[in-house]
Amino acid sequence: MADRVPFVQLRVLGEFDEKYKTFVAYCLETGSVVTADDPKSLREEMKELLEDELSSAFETKNLTNLFSSPAPFDKWIKWQEISEKKKPDIIELFFEKPVRKGQQGVTTEVKLAQAAAA
Repeated sequence: MADRVPFVQLRVLGEFDEKYKTFVAYCLETGSVVTADDPKSLREEMKELLEDELSSAFETKNLTNLFSSPAPFDKWIKWQEISEKKKPDIIELFFEKPVRKGQQGVTTEVKLAQAAAA
């Protein structure tokens, strides 16, 4: 998969919410949000949600709804700040069904910037 050019590239911010005492992840481009009890579960929950959302968008060949409600601007800034200090983790998603003729499938790259855990 490493030699494939990602069809979509997404960024995710993971952080600990002090008010609610839980881990929260925000996809900057889609506005998708998940919560979990620990960072590993948070990563898996976001991966699963994005797989579902992207599968639907690729099936209908419509990205409008997927990108219609991005994350708040302050999450974009925080993602950038964290990414400048520590290289984001890369999560590759692969979808068997092609989005165009002659394609073997499609990859999506998710860059996860994780704030220090509480």
